[in-house]
Amino acid sequence: MFKKIYVEITNSCNKNCSFCSISKRKKKEMSLSEFKEVIEKIKPYTNYIYLHIKGEPLLHSNIKDILEICRVNKIKVNLTTNGTYLNKYKEVICNSNTVRQINISLHSYKKDDDFKTLFQAVDYINKNSKIYLVYRYWILSKTNRSNNYQINNLVEHYKLSNEIKDKIYSDLNIKINDTLYVNKDYEFIWPSLDNNCHNLTGTCLGLKSHIGILSDGTVVPCCLDAEGIIALGNIFEKSLEEILNSERAQKMIKGFRENKKIEELCKHCSFKK
Repeated sequence: MFKKIYVEITNSCNKNCSFCSISKRKKKEMSLSEFKEVIEKIKPYTNYIYLHIKGEPLLHSNIKDILEICRVNKIKVNLTTNGTYLNKYKEVICNSNTVRQINISLHSYKKDDDFKTLFQAVDYINKNSKIYLVYRYWILSKTNRSNNYQINNLVEHYKLSNEIKDKIYSDLNIKINDTLYVNKDYEFIWPSLDNNCHNLTGTCLGLKSHIGILSDGTVVPCCLDAEGIIALGNIFEKSLEEILNSERAQKMIKGFRENKKIEELCKHCSFKK
């Protein structure tokens, strides 16, 4: 069993955040029939899916049906979103009975009006559901960890106590209430064959706690292989068992057990640091 499986229902996005790596893949929305096939093939392997690798999941033209398919199959859903369509779908999400957590990336927020619309959605979901809501800000500078526009807006909107206000600037993980959190981290370098990171040793939770499935069905070992460099097989052509037992996948698993990075892309990954 995997702790989670990432399923990219679309790789299209309405934003162009500096945080994200630039994708060269053809834009593709997974059809409902394709998504049903994915769920049927992966549900023996996990109880949780994350509807993202790249792209904005709430851009999917049939997001309500996507969530219903998950509910029927008793799959819990985590959404990672830029939040711009959250107000539009807040009732759908609350009524889905399948969404467990929503991660909201704050990296594209530059205007007060954008925050106003976001807060309307988050406050509604926070009041009308037990869904966990996590504001994400993953572009902290090593030299400036504290004050920034995005965090200032959170402080002002939630009228935080002095104790929590101090923590939201100093700590990386902050609890605002029972289901509302802030998660901060330093910017990292995305895995790429062209970056300057290179390390032959190391282990990874890819293929151990999780895998990813791109919108065209390509199975990858982790959510950071957004370009499908380590294509282990296609879920629309083979069973997940066949893909996981492939020579390429098994070599990776054996390598990680021995603290060795087998794939070239893994050698260019610094995420674990």
